[in-house]
Amino acid sequence: MSRVTAPCPIAAAALGAVLAVLSGCSTSKDATKLTRELLTMPKEDAYARGEALVKQKKYETGRQYLRFVAENYANDPIGRQAALRLADSFFDEKSQLGYLEAGVRYKDFRNRYPSHPKSDYALFRVAQCSDRQAERPDREQTNTRLAATSYRELIINFPDSPYGTEARARLGVMRNLLAEHEYLVGHFYLRRKAWRAAKGRMETILAAYPEYGGLDKVLYEAGLLETKMGHGGEARSLWERLTHDYPASPLVKKVPAPAAAALPTARAAGG
Repeated sequence: MSRVTAPCPIAAAALGAVLAVLSGCSTSKDATKLTRELLTMPKEDAYARGEALVKQKKYETGRQYLRFVAENYANDPIGRQAALRLADSFFDEKSQLGYLEAGVRYKDFRNRYPSHPKSDYALFRVAQCSDRQAERPDREQTNTRLAATSYRELIINFPDSPYGTEARARLGVMRNLLAEHEYLVGHFYLRRKAWRAAKGRMETILAAYPEYGGLDKVLYEAGLLETKMGHGGEARSLWERLTHDYPASPLVKKVPAPAAAALPTARAAGG
């Protein structure tokens, strides 16, 4: 049997009240019983019990054991592991509220233990929490930006992390979403004849997201915008890039005839 290590007096004194609040539908009698059990249980046993319950998806009860270990043995390796596993329990719920809570806990873990061996894991999970809450490109992209920032931070700060490969792949997905969002907004402005606003969005994509999968439509519409603004030279430059970089794009054939006549690559692409 593992030796019982007493938790700090202040935390132990507050434990009963905390557990009574956290126990949800449990009766006060059940909460009192759990409090007594935790105060006499070795930390290793409390962690193992919490881990087992969480694996069985008995999240609320399991978290009480993990929370006890995390909060009362914060400077002990098992307390830090409990804090991480507690965050995992919310992530594993795969719900919007779960991801919100998990994200907060992973961030707190990194703030408390910046040099912990699993700091890269916590950061990866922070990114995933935002990733899982990312909206469609026609919606607000706050979570997409947060995910991209965290993935990038992981790649830069932990170049040898085992999570690096997936982080790079997901960063690409997030950046594509952000670029698509910019395009949709720019296209909206184009349809509303707000030329300057539309141009700003298209220029942002060309400068910040050169890997965007829809760059051909950006070049095509950016050229249209320049013609609307009386910038024929700029339009030709954009359409030259379109025909050179994306000769198979159906948009090449949509380049206005006068401009297309000046683009030998466009005539070649059109056969």
